[in-house]
Amino acid sequence: MKTWSFLGIIGALALSGAGLLLPQPSEACCPARAEAAPAKEAAAGIKTATLSVEGMTCASCTVTVRMSLKKLDGVKEATVKLDERRAIVQYDPAKLTPQQMADAVTKAGYKATVVPEQKGS
Repeated sequence: MKTWSFLGIIGALALSGAGLLLPQPSEACCPARAEAAPAKEAAAGIKTATLSVEGMTCASCTVTVRMSLKKLDGVKEATVKLDERRAIVQYDPAKLTPQQMADAVTKAGYKATVVPEQKGS
């Protein structure tokens, strides 16, 4: 029987807490979740913004970007994807703007720009 070392378990827990080990549900695998999400967001006044983030090179970078977003008042959730160089942020538009989020990420040391919303998608 294969056993995990203590450090291996701690490392796995740290990565899963950062959202790096567990895949996020997508529309392809969870269509019911995808359909329910917009209704829930609209009811709560929550919007989603996408930021392009340059300069991330490792998992630690994604954690730094995520934490710089999560500490902003009005950010409900932030998911950072290293391979796509993007951050997807659920936020309250009454409290902040996507540009303010991009500014916070830039202040953390990365170049962030707001990706314009695509109409009709």
